[in-house]
Amino acid sequence: MDLCTRRGSSSRSCRSAMPEPRDPGAGLTEHLAGLPDGRKIRYVTGGKDGPLVLLECGLGNTAGTWVTVQRHLSATCRTIAYDRAGIGGSDRDGRSRSLARLAEDLAAFLDVLDLGEPVVLVGHSWGGPIVRLLAERRPEHVRALMLVDPTITAAKKWLRVVRPLYLRLMWTVRMGGRERLLRSYRTGRWAQEMSPRDIEVALTDFMTRANLRTSWQEIRPQGESWPDLVALESMPSAVPIRFLVGGDRPEPLRAVMTEGCARIAALSRWGSTVVVGEAGHSIPQERPARTAAEIEKFIRELPSA
Repeated sequence: MDLCTRRGSSSRSCRSAMPEPRDPGAGLTEHLAGLPDGRKIRYVTGGKDGPLVLLECGLGNTAGTWVTVQRHLSATCRTIAYDRAGIGGSDRDGRSRSLARLAEDLAAFLDVLDLGEPVVLVGHSWGGPIVRLLAERRPEHVRALMLVDPTITAAKKWLRVVRPLYLRLMWTVRMGGRERLLRSYRTGRWAQEMSPRDIEVALTDFMTRANLRTSWQEIRPQGESWPDLVALESMPSAVPIRFLVGGDRPEPLRAVMTEGCARIAALSRWGSTVVVGEAGHSIPQERPARTAAEIEKFIRELPSA
């Protein structure tokens, strides 16, 4: 196991192995984990006591987009947020970034951490199917699942815009327009509850050329991943599962997401759905306090082992 800690380490070899630091701010600590194939995965931890919660990002997002949620959870939970391969401070992966490969990477990361207990997995957007697939294939790692406005097949009509959107974003950034793109995050919905400092942490690697290139590598094999997504939505979850759905969005997408998630949840004995009426798709960034409160509530309501 190869683990390095950004803060408090006096190891010269550990320091030399670290990439450029991405300071997550007060109360959070940055680390690197070495996977068996030699790749390094950057992750951020928070909290000292309580149940373990792993936070999985949506498409193109880094661990930095979870920092405000991690701060809210620090009194009750131990949290881990990580950069997927090729995002932020994590090494790139030379293989196809299909849903199966993303779940395989997450399993390898958890194997390396050797946490000694199953974790509550929280996945936002494309992170939802990742944690769901991991739970099906490696259930020993998972205590429960929370899927936050996840990618679902019922929203296929809206998912079709992702490819052209990312092509436009890559072109805009290539032409020097990144700062213009970031202005809306500094002044828009993210700024309602995230501090200016946390927004800058979240934006450090957001919409960079490298970030968008990796995001595109995750988008390209989504056709290959579709059968896995369909299968996951057709089976009950082996562990308690809860969906958080953003309610502040136009119809019919609001109904499609709410009804689609409720249908999937109903397949499971311990399945449930909560609508967050004051947020759109980016619930963890728009309403981090509510997100943290829903995670805490979900954990309190979990059935006894």
